[in-house]
Amino acid sequence: MDMTPEEWWLNFGLGIELDLSGSFIYNGIKHLDSLDGLNNPADIFEILYNLSVGLERLLKVAIILNEYNSSTNIVDLEESLITHNTSELANRINTNNELDLSVHQKEFLSLLSKFYKSQRYGRYSITSIYNVKAEKYAFLQYIEKHLKVGITNELVGVQNTDQIKKFIGKIVGKISRKLYSIIYNKASKLNIYTYELRGDSKAIKVFLGLNKDRLDFLDEMQIKRELIMFLIDEKSGGAHFNMMKSFGALDLDPARLPAYIKALLNDIHLPDVEEEVEVLYEELSNIQERFQKLNLIDCEYLGLEEDF
Repeated sequence: MDMTPEEWWLNFGLGIELDLSGSFIYNGIKHLDSLDGLNNPADIFEILYNLSVGLERLLKVAIILNEYNSSTNIVDLEESLITHNTSELANRINTNNELDLSVHQKEFLSLLSKFYKSQRYGRYSITSIYNVKAEKYAFLQYIEKHLKVGITNELVGVQNTDQIKKFIGKIVGKISRKLYSIIYNKASKLNIYTYELRGDSKAIKVFLGLNKDRLDFLDEMQIKRELIMFLIDEKSGGAHFNMMKSFGALDLDPARLPAYIKALLNDIHLPDVEEEVEVLYEELSNIQERFQKLNLIDCEYLGLEEDF
C-alpha cells in the first residue's frame, strides 16, 4: 500500500532527524571525552553547540509525534517549532507525556537554552569584552554546583576528570533516552517506524548504548587499552602479527611510549608525535612502499601463510 505524504514524513523525514539528533549529541559528548582540560571557551562552545542542537532536534521529533494528527494545522505546527529554547520544548512535551526530568536535567536544558540564545553569537558584540568566556563559566559553574566541587581556577586550569565526564554523560544520556522512549512508544502506537536506527549510526550509542546509566566513552577507552596490551603480548602472534613485524618499526623514542599510546587513544594528541614521525619518514628511501605495507595492517581479509 502506498504511503501518504504525511506517513512518509513521519516515518522517514522524522527518522532522519532522529538520526541527526543522535549524531549531534554523540559529537558533543565525544568532544568532552577528548579534552584533558576544560580551559578553552572554544572547546566548551563545541560541546554545548552540539548538545543544544542535538537535544533541540530530538525534542522536536517527540513533539511532532505527540501533537500531530489528521486534524492538525501543519502550518501552525511548523511555526510553533521555530524556537531554540530547549526548556520550553521540554515543557511542551510534558503536557502530553511525563518526561519526568530531574532538577539537574532541567537546569542543564536551561543552560543550553541560554547558550544558544545569547552566548552563541555573544562575542560578535563589543559588549562581550566584559564576559568573553561566558559559555565556559556557565558550564563550569553548573558542574561545580551539582558535583559540589571547586574547579574554576584561571591560574591552575580545570582538569577534565572521569567524574565530570560521567556526570555530564548521565545528564545528557538520561534526557536523550527518556525522549527516545517517548518517540518509540508513540511511533509504535501509530504503527510507524520513526524510532528505527541504523546499525552503524552514532545514534545507536546515544539512544541504545549498553551502559544505560550514562553516556560517555570511558568503557571504550578501557577496551582500547586492552587491545593495545594484546598487540604487544606474545598472545597476538600469528601470520598477521608476523607480517606486521616484517615491516619493521620506525626508530621512535622508547622513553616517549606513553605519549605514543595517548596519541593512539585520542586523536587530539596526534600533533604531539607527528613531527617525530615526519622526521623519520625523511630518512626512508621509499616512503610509498612503506605506506603500501602499512595499509595492510588493519586489513582483515588477507590470505597469509602462517610462516610469513
